Amino acid sequence: MKRVLFALPLMVMASSAFAAGLTVTNHSGLPIDELTVSAAGANAFGANLMDGIKEGALDDGKTVAIAEVADGTYDFKISAPDEGVLCTIKDVKFIGSKVEFTAELGKACK
Repeated sequence: MKRVLFALPLMVMASSAFAAGLTVTNHSGLPIDELTVSAAGANAFGANLMDGIKEGALDDGKTVAIAEVADGTYDFKISAPDEGVLCTIKDVKFIGSKVEFTAELGKACK
């Protein structure tokens, strides 16, 4: 049921005139193997946006295109289970199809 509920907002966002492929650059100092998104403050995280993308593709210093998400402010839950990383980076502004997880944002996970 959660997948259906999460898929609906993504479809709505993807159909928006502002939808674009989300390119994530990771400079957080942390590896990212799993990435989920929620509208800021909604705590409604859905499926892993990294499904089908090889492990290590979003290690620190790397960039990967992962999904279509409308411009806005989101909370991202990042995870690297093998390394014991699981945290939420809140209020990340996504504008123009790019998000960069900076070292400053990565401090939320340490």
